[in-house]
Amino acid sequence: MKHSITILLLFSVTLPLQAEVDWMPTFRDKPVSKAVITVIEGAVPTKAIVAPKAERRVLVFSATAGFRHSSIPTGKIALQRLGAATGAFETTISDDPANFEAEILAGFDAVILLNPTSDFFMPNAKTQRAQFSDDEWSWLEARHKRLVNNLVSYVEQGGGLMGIHSATDACFQHSGYGNMIGAYFWGHPWRSKDQVTIVVEDPNHATIQPVFGGMHDFELIEEIYQFRPQPYSRERLRILLRLDPKRSQKVKGLKRADNDYPVAWVQSVGDGRVFYTSLGHNEHIYTNPLILNHYLAGIQFACGDLSADTTPSAKLEIPNLGTSQP
Repeated sequence: MKHSITILLLFSVTLPLQAEVDWMPTFRDKPVSKAVITVIEGAVPTKAIVAPKAERRVLVFSATAGFRHSSIPTGKIALQRLGAATGAFETTISDDPANFEAEILAGFDAVILLNPTSDFFMPNAKTQRAQFSDDEWSWLEARHKRLVNNLVSYVEQGGGLMGIHSATDACFQHSGYGNMIGAYFWGHPWRSKDQVTIVVEDPNHATIQPVFGGMHDFELIEEIYQFRPQPYSRERLRILLRLDPKRSQKVKGLKRADNDYPVAWVQSVGDGRVFYTSLGHNEHIYTNPLILNHYLAGIQFACGDLSADTTPSAKLEIPNLGTSQP
């Protein structure tokens, strides 16, 4: 009898505590028209900003567990054509979470987060939660946390990351992610049809000068974010572009007392490189030659080919123009 009980106890402790889930994110995105593809192909630069030091592999990931931007398919094509036309990088476009397992992630020179939202390694909690048991959902949550940790570790250990637009509207419960990407979404006072004026704040920066040259500012029709007080900080980030509220569409819902509305930045995270730009909501952004060059500079920086200073803006000996005052 004692022997039988022992066997049962041993058997019980080997049972899995959570149920592994065979789930892959899938999305019903509208195909990109041939006309738009033709425009993209005519807009992408044909030369890299700097010659790559090696053959570069870049992963483009755009899974969403919240709002899904309709411009994502256009962005995918633009990034693929950008790498092919310039020879700066080879693009792998995939939403498979398995790519963020540490051993696979290590095979990429940079990761591009193209408009992901919420906990992007998870199903949508509002529309898909009922499809999973409690144990299955717990397993998915644990995997999500592990894969986000893998991404943070990848960057800290020398990897590159580029975030586009809603990459800051994700992983709000993971402080490591927020510190890595640089800021968290706090609303978009400027909507998709609003005219905005973007100031070239750091015109001599290595990622800016080859793209914007001597430009002081430029105008776009684009949705622009404002960011939460934390973790955003000029004490940590090198701000490259910012919105000028005085010369942009007058809007409501502005929350920042300092009137600071950054649009693009770089930072060092451990041994890695992070480039973020909030430009990328509207489809036409991915057919704009200026912005495609902006992306190219960011990708080449993230890959380690374009060397650039990441000294935070607040610590520069000669401060940049700083924030626009009301």
